[in-house]
Amino acid sequence: MFISYGSGKDQKDQCVEDAVKLLVPELKQRGYDVFYDVESLRLGDVWAEELYMELFECDAAIVLLGPKTLEAPEWVRRETEVLVSRHVMKNLPHVLPGLMGGLDPNQARRVGFGPLFRLQARIQDRVTPYNPPPSKDSSVAVFVTWILEEFAHVGEVARNEEVFEWAGRIADYLDKATRTNHKRVLTAAQRLGLQGDDLQQIRARIGSDILLAFRLLAAAKEGERLAQAVAELRPVLNGSLAGLVHEVLPGWADQQAAECFLPRDDDASDRAKVIVFPARLPWMVDHHVRRALCMKPMSWHVSTMAEEPDLPWSEESPADRLRTACIEQLRDLFRVPPWQTLSAVEAIPGVLPYLVVNLQDYDLETIAEVVGLLVEEFEGLKVLNVVVLAPEDVPEPKELEGCGLADAVVVHPSPTDAEQRRAYQLYTAMDDLLEQCG
Repeated sequence: MFISYGSGKDQKDQCVEDAVKLLVPELKQRGYDVFYDVESLRLGDVWAEELYMELFECDAAIVLLGPKTLEAPEWVRRETEVLVSRHVMKNLPHVLPGLMGGLDPNQARRVGFGPLFRLQARIQDRVTPYNPPPSKDSSVAVFVTWILEEFAHVGEVARNEEVFEWAGRIADYLDKATRTNHKRVLTAAQRLGLQGDDLQQIRARIGSDILLAFRLLAAAKEGERLAQAVAELRPVLNGSLAGLVHEVLPGWADQQAAECFLPRDDDASDRAKVIVFPARLPWMVDHHVRRALCMKPMSWHVSTMAEEPDLPWSEESPADRLRTACIEQLRDLFRVPPWQTLSAVEAIPGVLPYLVVNLQDYDLETIAEVVGLLVEEFEGLKVLNVVVLAPEDVPEPKELEGCGLADAVVVHPSPTDAEQRRAYQLYTAMDDLLEQCG
């Protein structure tokens, strides 16, 4: 548990100090390992390495703000940016903001705490009982009680180690770039929007690689900034640029939407999982799968059905044509040797298979029929995830039920047109960049 708060001599908020004194023993009594002595580690122009590692390794965090903190907000703001970026990437499950001492929210937003307020607004979206934040003029005791009640709801806290490993792989590329040409990395950081004290932190090289790694992933949602930052690194990464691009591109996908692509928790399911995805391009499936699996190497395989060609009329039904096409595609998906039939298909340990079919090429009834037939015919296909691209019209629940797909998963939240446009622009910009590298 990391507690971030302003505690310097010139910006001490007594209400915040009092809250920390009450919170720490209570949290420790509940089993939390609390890190809160931040002032001794805020030295000079750079953070001490221990503070930086605590920010990136904590499993939960509380940010306490009072009016005087905003008079010199730099330290707490920088800590908040790290914590919020980790939360956005699902690497830090719980970040709780606490606004005390009659703090004016608008003033806090003006000095860079806007993302923290967006987190506070999401508190009420939890499935667990809503615990309304106290009014800004509430006593310290009321604030402390509210914070403790909040953490009573979250249960066991644990950071997503796979996200941290993902960021660590990106940090390895950045470490290589820094060793080759530190100025290039600084320029890339500026392209991401880092400035002032944040750039000073990059110059000091205390935890800077992991900081930039999370910033790169977060920037994927904006598109242009990420492309510009990666372009700056091109001359110093040489043959490694493609690896970096591969790692950061899926950051644009929404984590909640990506989780829809994970297998069912119910292992007793006797049919392949069907996922309806309102997206326009097949590679967007691949990016969401990568996002869901945090880019864990060799953990997925996505194969996309080719468009149904305009063939002369034949007696073969659409279902027969789709079945034949699927069998060829599934051989590749499951790595079935050419001398064996699909009846020998077996799940590849640790690898999730996804077959993408476009609803514009095959109607829903045909897709449902063929999926059912294949799973019945080939026992090994029960592990298959069939992704139905529905770029125009998402089938209604009644329509899915009528096709025998009542248990199909419709990806939510689906990517908006604006998000898909930015993702396309980022994808093509990165592709152009790699082409320039040969």
